[in-house]
Amino acid sequence: MIKKLTLTLAATALLILPALPAPSFAANAGETVTSGQLLNNRVLIPLRAVSQHLGASVGWFQKEKLVSIDNGGSRIFLAANFKRALVYTLPIDQSTVKYIEMDVPVQVIQGTTYVPLKFVGQSLGATIAWNQQSKQATIAVDGKKIVVNMEQPSISVPSSQQITDTHLILLSQKLNEAVIGSSVKNLTTLFKPLFTEKLIRSISQDNLEHSTKYEAPITSVEYTSKTTATLSQSVIIANGLTAEDQYIEDRTAQLIYTGGVWKVDRVNYTRRVIPAGFGQYNPT
Repeated sequence: MIKKLTLTLAATALLILPALPAPSFAANAGETVTSGQLLNNRVLIPLRAVSQHLGASVGWFQKEKLVSIDNGGSRIFLAANFKRALVYTLPIDQSTVKYIEMDVPVQVIQGTTYVPLKFVGQSLGATIAWNQQSKQATIAVDGKKIVVNMEQPSISVPSSQQITDTHLILLSQKLNEAVIGSSVKNLTTLFKPLFTEKLIRSISQDNLEHSTKYEAPITSVEYTSKTTATLSQSVIIANGLTAEDQYIEDRTAQLIYTGGVWKVDRVNYTRRVIPAGFGQYNPT
């Protein structure tokens, strides 16, 4: 038997987390990472590269889309497309779990997991700084530092053609309306401005029959060419009787730029489960 959750990982309330013990800094002074991302005025850094330089152990669980970080005294878990990190004091004890609420979510970009720069300072006890002029982030511990340079986008989409947050929200809302295909009338009139004809045909055939409602997008769109992009969203849809297992649905929308407008061309839904005992997982 399954019941709906009333609290999501992206809940607005957060617990204030004391500074964690600083890990030993394994890198030499001046280590450089060249694959940072600047999205929506937020600095994202590659989790594995930075954590390895900081001496932390990182694990990735593909099926659950879950990241673990061991920094000696704590184990941290982050789920893709969510803003909340779970922090356990080692050895693991479920009663000691605390939370960090991040200003942007964990995001997977071209197969690499990225986290907010601010999160590194909060979770690993590092001092962080951002140089707006050089577009460089500095992470320092014990007098040593890592410089993170922002990676130049491999795909350059003109600013006038880039998808606005307002348009993304509208696309998400329309997808929420379209999922109950059998109850929607006048599909072409309702959705043609934002959906391709191929997607509208799928809706009319009930190929999008889902009842889950997604909140406004919190991840950044990933451009795959100048005229194609991907938007990934996630939502907790239910839990077990003990309210421990987390049942998550991911919605991936493929977007195309046609006729001067970004439209949804395809939508895929997948499910994943984060088991109640995930805190016992060992990094790989």
